[in-house]
Amino acid sequence: MFTFPEEYFEEEVRDGFTISKMMKRAWAAQIEVLGEIKRVCEILDIQYFADWGTMLGAVRHNGFIPWDDDLDVGMLRRDYMKFLEEAPKHLDKWFELKSVYNDPTDDIVKARVINERHMNFEPEFLERFHMCPYVVGVDVFPVDNIPSDAKRLETTVDTLKFLLKVEASIPEEPPYDDDVMDLMSQIEDTLGIEIDYNNRLRHEAKKAFDIVSASYVDEETTEVSCMLALAIDWDYYHCDRKWYEEYIDMPFENTTIPVPVGYENILRFNYGDDYMTPKNVGASHEYPFYKEQREGLKEVMEKEFNTALSDEMMDELIEMKIRGV
Repeated sequence: MFTFPEEYFEEEVRDGFTISKMMKRAWAAQIEVLGEIKRVCEILDIQYFADWGTMLGAVRHNGFIPWDDDLDVGMLRRDYMKFLEEAPKHLDKWFELKSVYNDPTDDIVKARVINERHMNFEPEFLERFHMCPYVVGVDVFPVDNIPSDAKRLETTVDTLKFLLKVEASIPEEPPYDDDVMDLMSQIEDTLGIEIDYNNRLRHEAKKAFDIVSASYVDEETTEVSCMLALAIDWDYYHCDRKWYEEYIDMPFENTTIPVPVGYENILRFNYGDDYMTPKNVGASHEYPFYKEQREGLKEVMEKEFNTALSDEMMDELIEMKIRGV
């Protein structure tokens, strides 16, 4: 378990952005998840590294980007698949690994190590995760081999785009009409991917996306990429494999995190040549990530007390509950 000085959890302004006490607790809880990923990767001899905004945060801020609320790591595909297969049996009791391969509710083409499924105010849990009652996790992204042959890559990316369209067109839940069933049967036959028709078919389409993304895992390619980025038309996102051959440990809040030796080139791809200039351009999800969890608890408490609660009152009640008042 990581040790933080008490003042770490005070509200703070970084680069003109106010970070709340609860966000500090959420950051600390995520660092606990990161520590568990590191422990398991050492057991499995797997290399993980800071990715996306976490890579930028490590390089530019030596920690979280002030207006960021999540933590991302990456793994080269072969390590990623080994992690998905073997990590669950090594994870401590507090942690769980979710992916499209082991969780039929998970439709995201990345894995996630989480510390809970629901908010938890039990004293043991709060102590373990720095008084953060919310479900927190670390996203784990696969970095895939891509072929140098442009035609092969184009064919693969076209298949991925097709699968994304299929996934978006399928109802969230069954029953499914004959057109959907025929479409999934064609995917099964054309791609040689076994479809579990007892599962949600939207999920099965996303699983097929990940399987196709891993098509070149056994090839010694000179470039790697995020296949999802290519599928949404980031055609330029081709990274030299050499950028991932070595890693540098960089400070990250009160710990360190490995960063690929070619981080400068990777960050330019993602954030432009001026990546070292802080810009609050917003997040890809609603900030803070635990807002939905808090709103769910708020709804329950409003029914219990039969009164409307402001956000300020809700925050005070959560603080009191954390302190056991």
